[in-house]
Amino acid sequence: MKKTVLLFLASLTLIVSCRKPDIDVDYSKSLVYKGSVWVEYNGENYENQDIIVSFTLSEDKKTADIQLNRIRFVPQMPVTVDTVLPVTVSGSGNRYTFSADGTYPHSPAGAEQKKYVINGLSGMVTGQMLSFSLFFGDYPTRFTGQRQEE
Repeated sequence: MKKTVLLFLASLTLIVSCRKPDIDVDYSKSLVYKGSVWVEYNGENYENQDIIVSFTLSEDKKTADIQLNRIRFVPQMPVTVDTVLPVTVSGSGNRYTFSADGTYPHSPAGAEQKKYVINGLSGMVTGQMLSFSLFFGDYPTRFTGQRQEE
């Protein structure tokens, strides 16, 4: 029994020590992440790879804009679009969580996209990764990406 507990503690220590620490980041400028967006549409999941997403934290660190760049959410879309998701933020240091409910995405120029209300958006950003999930109207959507160095 003692050997099992010691082996467990040794393996746990190894796992924790191998975890890459969060890097310090400057949230006063937009951070850029590259990853995949998955959208469930008509019972099928569509993956959009190599999507660039920027995270811009407000000065007061209470809100942020998440901008998805040049995305075609499903193959049936005739063009790619840029869309901005306004979110409410909490946290500090290198980790922030964010959420939104009942708001609308908008174009970078500010035109709201009222057809696709944002519901149940929740996510997290660190110096290394950005991830979130939400419903665009009736469509479950999620993103996971890694930070891109400038």
